[in-house]
Amino acid sequence: MRVTQNITTTNFINYINRHAENLLKTQQQIASQKRINKSSDDPIGMGQVLGYRTNLAVTDQYQKNIERGMTRIEFTEVALDFASDLINEAGRLAAEYGGSSHSAATRQSAALQVKDIYDQVMQMANSQFNGNYIFSGDATNTAPFSHLPDFTATYNGDDGEFQIMVSDGVEVNLVADGRKIFQNAVNGGVNIFDELKNLIDGLEHPDPVAGRAQIEARLNVLQEGRDQMNNRRSEYALSLYRLQATDEYMTDLRSKMEEAMATLEQADITKAVVELQNLELAYETTLATAARIIQPSLMDFLR
Repeated sequence: MRVTQNITTTNFINYINRHAENLLKTQQQIASQKRINKSSDDPIGMGQVLGYRTNLAVTDQYQKNIERGMTRIEFTEVALDFASDLINEAGRLAAEYGGSSHSAATRQSAALQVKDIYDQVMQMANSQFNGNYIFSGDATNTAPFSHLPDFTATYNGDDGEFQIMVSDGVEVNLVADGRKIFQNAVNGGVNIFDELKNLIDGLEHPDPVAGRAQIEARLNVLQEGRDQMNNRRSEYALSLYRLQATDEYMTDLRSKMEEAMATLEQADITKAVVELQNLELAYETTLATAARIIQPSLMDFLR
């Protein structure tokens, strides 16, 4: 087979293009500091990298869920801590005005204090987080509690829970039904709003003796209501601990996935630089050889 000038030229062009492609690939690796920049660089490796990226994105979303859940619990704790202190203050007033005689004026003044406590507890029960009511179940756009001028409270929410997705198929559920915290009489607990109203009625009772008896009857019940609220706070604390532990696990898992992905994806820069130098030398040698062998001038054919 006769090797023509065209065949020789074509072969050199192919060699030059191959060297140029390898040069470009190595230059991209050095510039991006990544061994894999497109699927053709390493199809199997790219598949594994894409898998890690997907898992990292999912982990990011779970950690955002966890962060939102922890912030909600911390916000809830602040509201319930304040409400617990208010109920404790109401109990102090009950102890003070139930055990001895007071004038009608002082009892009326104490009744005004309890009414203010009632309103503040109601405000805590109607707390919002990120524009949503936290104690109205799934009816987050509806204020959970309302009361008439006679201090009769009604619940407007439902029995839904706040759900935090922390991993595939795993949720942490937080109590969001305000009745379980403030109006648990149906389940054998205490309706805190009703007991505050009873305390107000006792302080305003026209018969001081009957009023004191009604006030004294509130002492233990208000303490039970406070315990009821604090028991829910303990449940929130356990959920917070679980979320914190899960977040730590996710952070550690994320670090390991990033490390594994870097092992697959990142380039050995020192090796790449040496390879680039070798490729440049090979490219220049090929060009020089081609220039000597392939004679582009018509005069060279006429000699």
